[in-house]
Parts: sequence; structure tokens; C-alpha cells
Amino acid sequence: MKTLILCTLGLTLLTGCSGLRTTETTYMAHAENFNFLFLQIPGGDSQERAMALMPQGATIDTLISTPDDMTSFLGVLNRIIGLDYTTINGRIEVTPNLSTTQSVGK
Repeated sequence: MKTLILCTLGLTLLTGCSGLRTTETTYMAHAENFNFLFLQIPGGDSQERAMALMPQGATIDTLISTPDDMTSFLGVLNRIIGLDYTTINGRIEVTPNLSTTQSVGK
């Protein structure tokens, strides 16, 4: 019983996270929830959490999300027990730094 509780707690802590990975011109934001009997751990909508992590001036190229609604069979099944995740990939608009540009005519 103790092992089962520790495994459940470990799975819950590992799946409920969000993060952002960037390069100079691209980014990837993600957020996950562990669902158990309509309770979302760590809570909130994973799509809203992933959107909040997007850098300023970023555009969305792809958005992948699991069904998280009560109108489809997979959505209900996922809310009873499952994982809810959202991944957003896109480009960061780079503005030129005016302090590093040099004038050619001088």
C-alpha cells in the first residue's frame, strides 16, 4: 500500500508541470495536468498556462492539446483519469538592436 501511494504521488508531481524552451528565434511552451475524478493537479487549464508562458512578440505555428471537454467520450474519459497536456511551438519576432547597427556612410 505504501508503494502504491508513493508511486501515485510521484506520478502526480512529475506530470503536473509547465515550462518554456527558447532559442534566438523559436520557442516551445508546454503545460501538463494529472486528472483524477475530475480533479486537475496542479490545477487550471493547461492551454491557458502554456499560453501565459509564450514570449512577447511570439507567433504560434502549432498548438497541440488533448481533449479537455465534457462533450466527447475521450474528453470525459481523460477527466476521470488521465493526463491533460498542451504544447505550443512558434517563432519569436526578433527586432534589430539599434545600438549595434552601424552607419555605412561615415
